[in-house]
Amino acid sequence: MAERLASYLPEIPPSHIIELGCGTGVFTRHLLTMPIKKITLNDISPAMIEILKSRLQIPPNTKFLIGNAENISFGKADLICANAVFQWFQEPENSLIRLKNALNKNGGIIFSTFGTETLKEFRQAANLSSPITLHSLKQWKNLLKKTGFVLNSFDIEKRKIFTPNTMNLIKNLQQIGAAPIKMFNAGGLRKLIRYYDKHFSTDQGVYATWELYYFSISCE
Repeated sequence: MAERLASYLPEIPPSHIIELGCGTGVFTRHLLTMPIKKITLNDISPAMIEILKSRLQIPPNTKFLIGNAENISFGKADLICANAVFQWFQEPENSLIRLKNALNKNGGIIFSTFGTETLKEFRQAANLSSPITLHSLKQWKNLLKKTGFVLNSFDIEKRKIFTPNTMNLIKNLQQIGAAPIKMFNAGGLRKLIRYYDKHFSTDQGVYATWELYYFSISCE
């Protein structure tokens, strides 16, 4: 996902780039290969940023900003990047407006997020709605238009990700906060695992669908 989003980075490096939700640096590593004057890395988790610092060689022109990207002030930037972040926004419309105000003239945003087909098998098996906000492509286009952005390009990617078994899948989803397992008692969890094993197993293991959206947008 990060690799695909990195292909949206401009050939001419912007002076100041902000990355929202940098996490442990999966996307950040692509930014650090560019001759950028200033980089601001944001994440809500101080622990994630410490892991990033231990994994990557951080240049002196890098600033770290800890906090929720929906309500902190970033200052002005030429490009904002967000890899698998926007689906966590509680108020995506207001957040897009705030991010637009943080852009310099001719600035833009590149971001990836998850589509409505994401984890449809798990949601069916668990009889749950998604714990994150999943918008359709049409909804995203309408939202971007409403908030005054120009859609320069977009792409959709669908993947089936295989894991050895349902329990392994659940553990992976827990790590990214996409599986509210605490809602289930032991009997309910066993029932979920049996259902998933029965309906979504192959010779390669159990599978889960991920629908990925990629966008490049700019100010009108």
